Amino acid sequence: MAIPTFSTGDPILDFFYTLFNGIAEVPLFSSPITGILILAGVFIASRKAGAMMVLSGLIGAGVAILAGAPYDLVTFGLFGYNSILTGMAFWSGPFVKANRATFAISVFGAAITAFSWMAFSHLMGDMFLLGGPAEGWAIPGFTSSFIFTTWALMYASKRFGHDIWPEPPPPPKEELRPESDKPVQVESFKWTAKEFIIATLKGVSQVTFVENWKTGVFWVVGLTLAFELAPVIDGVQEGRPWWTNGYTAQWDEFSPLYLAGVMALVGSGIGVAMAILTKLPTAEIRLGLHGFNQVLVMIALTSFIPLTPQSFIMAVFAAIGCSFVMPALQRFFGIWGLPALTGPFVLTAWVFMLAVAGFQNIPAGIGWSRP
Repeated sequence: MAIPTFSTGDPILDFFYTLFNGIAEVPLFSSPITGILILAGVFIASRKAGAMMVLSGLIGAGVAILAGAPYDLVTFGLFGYNSILTGMAFWSGPFVKANRATFAISVFGAAITAFSWMAFSHLMGDMFLLGGPAEGWAIPGFTSSFIFTTWALMYASKRFGHDIWPEPPPPPKEELRPESDKPVQVESFKWTAKEFIIATLKGVSQVTFVENWKTGVFWVVGLTLAFELAPVIDGVQEGRPWWTNGYTAQWDEFSPLYLAGVMALVGSGIGVAMAILTKLPTAEIRLGLHGFNQVLVMIALTSFIPLTPQSFIMAVFAAIGCSFVMPALQRFFGIWGLPALTGPFVLTAWVFMLAVAGFQNIPAGIGWSRP
């Protein structure tokens, strides 16, 4: 049985699948249940963020339809998730002020991301297509269209006359050591198991720029309940069970391994642990800023690639590696006053997806990395 179609011909059902599959595709697979629970978790943290999630996802899908994109891709949610991230980063995210100027840029960004998604899908799908579709291989674009679109918009807006960027906070006052110009390191916060779990859950919620551990709980539950709920369409996919697995659809839609929530926790936990070990700023770790990229790395490398002991170990290595890429990109893009966004995830996942081509003990997904 092939990956399902969500195009029913019923406008209401198609709208339902387009909206909630688009939200569910933020963590890289289609499941309306996942999308509903993620949206509920975001609304708990911020009604403004929840509203922008819905609006930007529908804008991306609407522009794709107007431009003539394949309708099955729209209802599958593939034109929603990058537009959602672009819209949320620029208006309801923590980076710029929320006003009419940033709202307008968010709406435009969500619309233009539909074009950049198609561009990166074409680039990453065709650049590595060797020997034709039957023998070729490719790698997914993931959230690349979101990050490049958002970086361009944010960098351009620094020259705008509108009130967009907040003033940088004043540097903290430092107490110097006696007879030295080195600051005294004062660290009153102590990590406990509770604080570690909260930071891990916030790392999951930060995938959509929300700092709320309760939102993280909704994410984990939604990721676990990854039922596709594919429609029964006469002559197309009759008799398809409702419990097909969106998380493992790349390699076995009937798999009983509903482990996306576990992988999200593992990825965020690795990010938090590595940030503590490398002594990154405690405030950033507690906000979840060093967990969300690893969440996506773990899900991507265990869903696009069949889950085996070897592929799981590879995903763990990738999550640890991403913990070095994140501060590196923070420093690099910080020169221009830009956030790293999901750049560490995309860069890390691309490297490891390309590496699979040469490792025969690691299986590949449907057309990904190896035929």
